[in-house]
Amino acid sequence: MTKTNDSELKTATIEWQDGTPFCNEFDDVYYRSEKPFVDNGLKETEYLFIQQNQLQMRWENLARQEQTDRQQFVIAETGFGTGLNFLSACDLWLKTAPKNWRLQFISTEIRPIRASDLKAIHSSWSVFSDLSEQLLSQYPVLTPGVHLVTLAEGRIQLMLLLGEANKMLQSISQSPQPFMASYEKKSVDAWFLDGFTPTKNPDMWSDELFKTVASLSSKETTLATFSCATNVRKGLINVGFDVQKIKGFGNKRESLKGRYTGQPKTEAIASTHWYLNQSPIKKIQRNVVILGAGIAGCTAAAALAKKGFKVQIIDRYSSVANEGSGNLQAVVYPKLSRQNDALPRINLTAMTLASRYYKPFWQRGLGAQCGVMLLPDSDHSRENLQQIAERYVDHTDLVTAVDNPQIRAISGLSLKAQQGLFFPKLGWIPPRDFCQTLLEENNIPLLKANIENIERDQNIHQWVLKDQQNSIIASAQTLVIAGAYESVNFEQTNFLPVNQLRGQVTHIPSDSDSEELKTIICGKGYIAPSTKGIISCGASYNKGLLSTQLREEDHAANLAMLNKTDPEITKVIKAEQRQALDGRANFRCTTNDYLPIVGAVPNALHFKQQYQRLRQDATSTIDCLGSYQPDLYIHCGLGSRGLSYAPLTAEILASDISGEIPPLERDLRLAMHPARFLIRDLKRRKI
Repeated sequence: MTKTNDSELKTATIEWQDGTPFCNEFDDVYYRSEKPFVDNGLKETEYLFIQQNQLQMRWENLARQEQTDRQQFVIAETGFGTGLNFLSACDLWLKTAPKNWRLQFISTEIRPIRASDLKAIHSSWSVFSDLSEQLLSQYPVLTPGVHLVTLAEGRIQLMLLLGEANKMLQSISQSPQPFMASYEKKSVDAWFLDGFTPTKNPDMWSDELFKTVASLSSKETTLATFSCATNVRKGLINVGFDVQKIKGFGNKRESLKGRYTGQPKTEAIASTHWYLNQSPIKKIQRNVVILGAGIAGCTAAAALAKKGFKVQIIDRYSSVANEGSGNLQAVVYPKLSRQNDALPRINLTAMTLASRYYKPFWQRGLGAQCGVMLLPDSDHSRENLQQIAERYVDHTDLVTAVDNPQIRAISGLSLKAQQGLFFPKLGWIPPRDFCQTLLEENNIPLLKANIENIERDQNIHQWVLKDQQNSIIASAQTLVIAGAYESVNFEQTNFLPVNQLRGQVTHIPSDSDSEELKTIICGKGYIAPSTKGIISCGASYNKGLLSTQLREEDHAANLAMLNKTDPEITKVIKAEQRQALDGRANFRCTTNDYLPIVGAVPNALHFKQQYQRLRQDATSTIDCLGSYQPDLYIHCGLGSRGLSYAPLTAEILASDISGEIPPLERDLRLAMHPARFLIRDLKRRKI
């Protein structure tokens, strides 16, 4: 996908006409305006999209289908609007579909409705009150890109694509070439084509969009649309849909329904598809073993369990989060930029998802959604914060520029900083309690064992895991390695260039003064509000130091960083009076490009042979797919922002394993792909 620009996305301007929402940009209503709503707007949705796609019958029949490796039904929609079609489909899904099946609902929107307007619209939809409440509670910050919302305890996932419809749908496909768009992923089962009328919104009904719709479809795919315009009908026919006119709803004369009957048109490969597996393995068994019980392993386990996999975690400890994930407090850290390349785009998507992901944990008292305050520590950072504030000036629910009186009011301390950025929806989590909660709520067992070797038994299509005595500890068709920097200790993953970076956190006993701190403050260092009588601050970055013994010089460095952030902080915590401080030291798993590693593990030897030509010409188009280890995946390299990255990377991993359309633009997924290092090193002639 081309890089999304903030200017491409503006929120809808809603005007109320006789109790019905009207979109000024497209000069059209969102649904039929006749009253009552249940007899008109809702009935139209049920008649056109539910009935014409035969959803009730298809969902009732799911229980009679043979067990499949992809137990999900996919609806894709152009034009999310008020969410009426989505809520109607969700309501029927929960009433008719088997509980072990999941609904993936993909919807595009270029003029998203603000949360306050959406709440006002939904206020009269009592028939959907519970589902609407769930949606509104997780409604995302309206920034360009992909936003994931989970409803009904994981049985429904909404993938909301904010941006121009065709570009966004192309961005989540497997390839820029249409004939490979759905490669090894579940195709869309039913389309709701529901943009504003073609005369008022022509971009939603282009031939290019119809080609993209066809590329994500299969022989089981149906569609419905209110439009019966000639260009719409001919456009759908031209890309392979068998289209029929049907009676329109109410006083509308005709609408369309259809089924995809086209043949995939193969063509010469015009780009190098190193990230696609040339020998994919069908999931015979839906069982997964995960190595590592830290944040990466536990979030991945929960995401897979919600998709119907039987998951077991193995760790060398008998409890969770004992290494890099084991600090007293972990912060959902905001890392935005004035730039629009992969790293800040991924950080933005991850941060906004994390704020929604942790919300139910915060609501039950696990950590706190106390907000995060960024303060400048240099002229350069001051300028950077100002530019970020200007870029996101219309997204006050994401970040707000604050002056000194506001900083003091929000933080609870008499700080000297004159400007800062406040992220109201972020906070901190106690990692051990969080990881343990994930395992308990998803019934995921933890087995203590020290795995020294992994081998693929091709006869039984299983990964076999052995300990130091070469005893078999466990086996599973799918294996996920999530052991931080130790993930590269296996022969299959030793090519990955991860770094072991020591970090030391300082613990300071709180008193009546320091307990006035109400939010997390980040600058040169960070400090979090008191929990259990302790204030955490830090953290050091010690490269090449491999000891977890606490060092006084690192405590001193942590306090010095706080003093540089704002001298009033060190006064409040009485830093000069502190002696023999306690804390914790362990290791981050980092990468040279500062991005996580998530996805399928390539067969490094075969991979280098396949793409050797890149050493001579980095722009070569190589007509072959990548060679990958069968059903082996990795999830590591989350660095110091594990809590921020993990909800997103865990979902990416789970979608890869389950064969779902993944919840992130393709270029951003590839920026975190395990094989990216091999491709880069070949192009740079390092290997």
